[in-house]
Amino acid sequence: MADKLTPLAVSPAECARLLGVSRPTIYTLINQGGFPSFKLGTRTLIPVDGLREWISSRTEIEVKQ
Repeated sequence: MADKLTPLAVSPAECARLLGVSRPTIYTLINQGGFPSFKLGTRTLIPVDGLREWISSRTEIEVKQ
């Protein structure tokens, strides 16, 4: 049985699919700063751990308001 590897980073398109938003929304978040991303050559990638932390921090902000 082959083990499926968990990705360390995802593309903006995959991130958009996971969050249920559009790809342009992901690029807007990246350009505003504070959204985890990095360049690998010409590709933009979002680290999965950073995305989880970003979601947690956003949830905490929403709960406090």
